[in-house]
Amino acid sequence: MTKLYFLKIENAVYYSELFARKVLGQWLGVDGSSLSIGINEFGKPYLRDYGNIHYNIAHKKGAIVCAVSDKPVGVDIEGVKNFNKRVAERFFTQNEQDYIFARKRNQDLRFAKVWTRKEAYVKWAGKGMTIPFNSFDVLKLDKSNVFIRTEYVGGYIISVCYSWHFGRVALHAAAKGGTGRE
Repeated sequence: MTKLYFLKIENAVYYSELFARKVLGQWLGVDGSSLSIGINEFGKPYLRDYGNIHYNIAHKKGAIVCAVSDKPVGVDIEGVKNFNKRVAERFFTQNEQDYIFARKRNQDLRFAKVWTRKEAYVKWAGKGMTIPFNSFDVLKLDKSNVFIRTEYVGGYIISVCYSWHFGRVALHAAAKGGTGRE
């Protein structure tokens, strides 16, 4: 099972490792400050002493999200805001661009959804930015292998990517305000 933990906080960059250690400590039933964390050659963090536990963390100004699983996992978070059309044209497949620009309403939300799904996917794969964003389509992934779930929580879009074969994902959020929006 995968769990997703969300915290709305000022200075998210500073607190992200502390938050991850607290979440991982709770998950494992140990003191999180004692955990030995490594970074793979592509920048993905891992637990040195718990090879069967995977986690990923993302932060945006004012928020931190951490996903923990017994299989590879990737997570990303973005605020919904105006976007640059050229970014979509450069990094997204034609199908993803068509999805974003299909209607004027909520283009910013659809852009954030596609962007966070792409980030979560490359983080799940553990290869970082060596996978070109325009080389895969997050709206047409092979669902026999991987699943991406996207939620709107506390003013942020959060996407978590995980291996399909282990079941479901549980999303847990702790945020001030915020309502769901599709």
